[in-house]
Amino acid sequence: MQRLRIGLIGWGTMGAAFGELVQDGPLPISLAAIAVRDPARARAIPMPDGVDVVRPDEALDVDVVVELAGGVEGPLTWARATLERGTPYVTANKALLATHGGELAGLARTNGAALLASASVGGGTPMIEMTTHLAATGRIERLRGAVNATTTYILSAMGEGRSYDEALAAAQAAGYAEADPSLDVDGRDAAQKLAILASVAWGRWRPEADVSTTGIVGLEVQPGETVRLVADATPDRLRVAPIPVDPEDPLARVTGVENLLEITMRDGSIFRVSGPGAGGPACVTAVYADVARLVAGERPILFRSAS
Repeated sequence: MQRLRIGLIGWGTMGAAFGELVQDGPLPISLAAIAVRDPARARAIPMPDGVDVVRPDEALDVDVVVELAGGVEGPLTWARATLERGTPYVTANKALLATHGGELAGLARTNGAALLASASVGGGTPMIEMTTHLAATGRIERLRGAVNATTTYILSAMGEGRSYDEALAAAQAAGYAEADPSLDVDGRDAAQKLAILASVAWGRWRPEADVSTTGIVGLEVQPGETVRLVADATPDRLRVAPIPVDPEDPLARVTGVENLLEITMRDGSIFRVSGPGAGGPACVTAVYADVARLVAGERPILFRSAS
């Protein structure tokens, strides 16, 4: 079997972990190039010997492009160029997909390419995969979940009597919140994930702009109260908002970096999937699994319809 040549864009913690898996894992793949915005800059994580280090636009003449750089403007340019060549594009970039996923799915379809992004929602937890399988029946009625670990941690701490500022500081100290936590606490991270899941569930791409979003900044939680930032969608309505939940609700038992997605079908049956939604190892596993599908000859496109 011919080895697939990978152009890897991004060499942070996640990119380096993926690069290591490419070299040591069982798939017949190899790193043809590692692309970073400034190839001359020294890296905190050493790069493997014998692999070209280039700018992103110089890493697209390969068999598969894997983008783990983040942001939207650069990745959109790289994704367009890759898919127009008919080359598969694998990404963990939820912001890109929640703003331009419809266009990229259309380019993939027109040019016989592939668009995969299992790591964009749920990290290593197969939320997209389960949604895809159930969507094939055409009977998904509702999506509901806690899909942002930062807000889960903060709201849990507030329910134990801490103020918002105290809970945020604790989340940052524990590594669950960034120095600038606005993407999480404003609800946008959860909204982007919900837009992607809803697009998969009902076969029509939905942008983040379709999600009614309320964050947790300024929220008051009484001691003993259980509140979660709940992502909730039907075919007609997408919403992210902090909501009190019953202690017996499965969402109330989500803690730490765990995420949970609940899918309700028209017949009332409920499917749930939960697991770590953050962390390099979990996400890299999902990216590697996407590449495995390409090795097997599949050419999947994340969204069935671009409109």
